[in-house]
Amino acid sequence: MYKLHPTLWRTCRMLSGQTRLELFRRIVAHPGLTVSDLASQLRISLPRASQELRRIQSRGLVQAERRGLFVRYRPEPDPSVPTAKPLLRAVQNSFQLDPANDVLIAIAQAGSHARRLALLQLLLRGPWELHELEEIAGMTHLTLQRNLRLLEKAGLIRRSDKTISLTETEHPLARCLLDLLGNRPVS
Repeated sequence: MYKLHPTLWRTCRMLSGQTRLELFRRIVAHPGLTVSDLASQLRISLPRASQELRRIQSRGLVQAERRGLFVRYRPEPDPSVPTAKPLLRAVQNSFQLDPANDVLIAIAQAGSHARRLALLQLLLRGPWELHELEEIAGMTHLTLQRNLRLLEKAGLIRRSDKTISLTETEHPLARCLLDLLGNRPVS
């Protein structure tokens, strides 16, 4: 019925963490910071900083470069991760618009499960009535409602009576996710 995007929902899950976003924001603002620089700036332990940085790196959004005893991080997409370049650009643009990360986190949380990405893919085809979405998505009413609430909280969908449709969002991360899900060229 729909193509799952495991890398995409896992990347969204990684982006939904405040500490990871703060580390990522600092790497974007000051490329080349070391693990100890970042841990000190965020007042977190070195092992925690290292673990969170590995999570960001595993999604292909930053590159680590070892120079002697130090590992330095730069915001460079991994060419082997097809979604990395547009997502990195979207997150960088989001940082400029959303200093507190509130909207970015809500959008990332909304995209952090394959079911919600599948719902967004369906909604890219146009508005649906609630009972139609239940049927085609194969979700119970409660499961569908729970997932729709998260999408609505992120500003990705709107409900009118019993119709659910995508919103016209200009948030960089939201636009990027919808473009990737719709297999459209990412702007």
